[in-house]
Amino acid sequence: MAMNRNTWFAIVATIAVVAVVILGFRVLGGPGTQRMIQSDLRTVRTLAELAQQINQKWVFSGRVLPANLEEFPDSVKQDPVTHNSFVYRPKSNSEYELCATFATYSRDLQAQNINDPWAHSKGDHCFQFDASQQVQPVPYYY
Repeated sequence: MAMNRNTWFAIVATIAVVAVVILGFRVLGGPGTQRMIQSDLRTVRTLAELAQQINQKWVFSGRVLPANLEEFPDSVKQDPVTHNSFVYRPKSNSEYELCATFATYSRDLQAQNINDPWAHSKGDHCFQFDASQQVQPVPYYY
């Protein structure tokens, strides 16, 4: 029994669609991976906002870094996903670091931009800041 052209086309089209879907999951990850990426993005955005507030505090308090994060609102000093407090360490007159825990390794997502200041490893990661310099914006592509 011979198959007609339409049947062959339907089979080939179905195989192509299945292959594209499988490839998409391999490249982008499944829904769980995408949720973790979005959680990490929220964490990075909150860290950026906290760093901006620390920098403003430094400018308006005679160029002195705050000793801790007590005077900052919970909305910026806590990870929006885990609600754990970010780790803040003043290092010098204007330099400090902020640390958080991440679910994904961002370098996998942004291999095209090696110099991204918001690139982070999976797990605990610290970002270095200088209150005398502007906080880099979080890239839209993350």
